[in-house]
Amino acid sequence: MNFFYAPPENWKDDRSEVEITGQEAIHISKVLRNKVGDQAFVVDGIGNRSKCEITDISKKSVQLKVLETNSQNEPTTKKVMAFGAIKKRDRLEFAIEKAVELDVWEICVFDADHSERSRLNEDRLHTQIVSAFKQSGRFYLPKLVIKRSLDEVLEQYKEHSILMAYLGDEEAESPNQLTDSENLLLVGPEGGFSKREADFAKSNGAQFFTLGKNRLRAETAVVAFLSQFLFSK
Repeated sequence: MNFFYAPPENWKDDRSEVEITGQEAIHISKVLRNKVGDQAFVVDGIGNRSKCEITDISKKSVQLKVLETNSQNEPTTKKVMAFGAIKKRDRLEFAIEKAVELDVWEICVFDADHSERSRLNEDRLHTQIVSAFKQSGRFYLPKLVIKRSLDEVLEQYKEHSILMAYLGDEEAESPNQLTDSENLLLVGPEGGFSKREADFAKSNGAQFFTLGKNRLRAETAVVAFLSQFLFSK
């Protein structure tokens, strides 16, 4: 089943019609060769999935009328995954793709003390998020946040419970079920978090967790950490 994404502003106020534009429209008309009268499922990224019928196709857009809509409430437990920027693009995109599939609410990429300064293509990363969002059949589109340091991340999410994957603390616990509604999961870059970052996070109430005895690549740690809470409601 193919899902197509149309942001909230592309929907008519009464949600009786929707317009698909850009690459999504090209995919419908040129790749799938859909025609007027064909049906398609369209998601808005804010909890609604609609069965629609194509009413018009032009070079740059596809118009559809809404036949029926299914909606889903926001999750009661939300997970923000924040991780140090990964230099290699394919590994960065892998981490983002898997985070979306594992039901993350927001994705935050930041420059850590031990990471090289990043040059992130936000448009490309957003496209990656949308692709994984559609592929996994989700109702809510994760937001992408980019910060210059862990300090900025903790300021952004200061009302969240902070869970940090950190190898440098012998008292680090194994992940368990999430108990709070707003949660920030932290994974460091390839070189791990610095002592300064760990101390700063701890002073802000962070709990340290271990992801096992082996050192993990950053993208593997993202998957391993989120997988611990896959069934949180």
